[in-house]
Amino acid sequence: MTKTKLTRRQFVGTTALATGALTFTPGSIMNFFYGSETYPESAAFTPLRVKFVQTGVIHEKAYEGSCRTGQLKDLTMEAETNALQQALADLTSQVDNYKFQKGIQPLKTEEVFLWVEAGNPEIILKNEELEKLSKDDPETDVYVVTGGLPQYTCLRIAERYKKPVILANVPGWGLDAPAGLRVLGYEGFFAQDMDQLARNLAVFRARKGIRHTKFLNLTNFGVVPKGVISSIGDIDFLKEQYGMDYQTVNYNEFFPEMDRLLKDKEIKAKAEKLTDELMQGASKTNMTRDDVVYSFYFYLTVLHFLDKYACNSFGVECFELCSSLNPWNRRFTPCMTHSLLKNAGFPSACEKDLSALMAMAVMMYISHKPAYMGNPDLDLQSDILTLHHSDSPTKMNGFDQPDDYYEIKSFTESGFGATLRYDYNRKKGQPVTLSRFDPSGKKILITKGEITGGTGLDGYGCSQKVSIKIPDCRKMQRKMQDFGHHLAMVFEDWTEEIRDLGDLMGFEVVLV
Repeated sequence: MTKTKLTRRQFVGTTALATGALTFTPGSIMNFFYGSETYPESAAFTPLRVKFVQTGVIHEKAYEGSCRTGQLKDLTMEAETNALQQALADLTSQVDNYKFQKGIQPLKTEEVFLWVEAGNPEIILKNEELEKLSKDDPETDVYVVTGGLPQYTCLRIAERYKKPVILANVPGWGLDAPAGLRVLGYEGFFAQDMDQLARNLAVFRARKGIRHTKFLNLTNFGVVPKGVISSIGDIDFLKEQYGMDYQTVNYNEFFPEMDRLLKDKEIKAKAEKLTDELMQGASKTNMTRDDVVYSFYFYLTVLHFLDKYACNSFGVECFELCSSLNPWNRRFTPCMTHSLLKNAGFPSACEKDLSALMAMAVMMYISHKPAYMGNPDLDLQSDILTLHHSDSPTKMNGFDQPDDYYEIKSFTESGFGATLRYDYNRKKGQPVTLSRFDPSGKKILITKGEITGGTGLDGYGCSQKVSIKIPDCRKMQRKMQDFGHHLAMVFEDWTEEIRDLGDLMGFEVVLV
């Protein structure tokens, strides 16, 4: 996993200056730089590099036959060569002008042609034609092929380079390619137009992102928390099956480091600066500046350990953490940290719920939007599902979008534990997707719905609420008994993309 000096890179639409002088917003956490620390990039921004290949058949002579018709002047070797070159230019223009999701990086388009000699029934794809792709192959994640007789070119590319191949921009007969590739053990896919292709590429990028995810597991109590016994219990299975790595850090390592940071004058000054900017952006708050600062000390300690162990996702227990008295003695709760990390593309799970965290990763990496998570209440008569927690991001419209209206409220009645409260009542009619993995990590439950309102800007604890009209609360309740309670939520409908990702990664998708 690569690390990047944040004083020299652009992240979430804000440029970090070489001087380290930065403007903080709730979603630009990785623009915050202290000391010589660096941070891993969010796996949500893992690039997917795509090689587009224009293929076609060039015949030695002009003639018509069982699969070839047209005016002879258009069937000469010269005419077909010119047509293929024009097709390459058209493809290049189309790719250059198409607005792919951020992180999709097209490489230079390439022409690969098949050759037919007059009287020879063999259709030849010469090795030197395939060799054209070798220069960019080390950087290539996915090949996209289009043109004449492309399924055979797809097969040869898959055989030679052992990378996924998508046959695109052809009619339905193009479904021939994935079936022929898959039976041989290669990854083959079909997309009938650029819009479908773009969605497919977003799914491939999400898979790559999960493979580049490393979870910071802050715990003294093992994998499964006492309050979420439906959390995925085998963290090594996630690594073996999906490629998500992890690093466990116990309280005896974490909290002495937090205490050290509390005594560091430079860290103290920067925590205060972040507090001032966060409070200035809030519409309302019931917290003192000093108590918000304490929540930033926890946040900065998490960032320190993300750096130390090259992690880019996070979780910590809630009940066990509370019982340890660390939050009470240091006047913090993890809520604000979860919100800020998710604003910047880092899955971060309340109560260290790995089933919710994996669902977050899937949806955040596909959608490029942060996820809210919460406990569900289901109204079986009205089909309204209500989520409540206090970990809402403020950039629900997208990592690169401005912060929506937010308030800062204390989690505790004692006045500590900063939470960012998001007004979901302003989002009535917003389509959403909800999901959760089952305790085995082999299945994901998904449903879609529409926000009907929100409450909980005031109140303590997990009082933030969003209500969602879903297709069938009774069916959802039955299915959730196999999956557990917390649900992750992102804006817009991503059910089809999650289905595709399930096919790609090998997890079962259960749709309500």
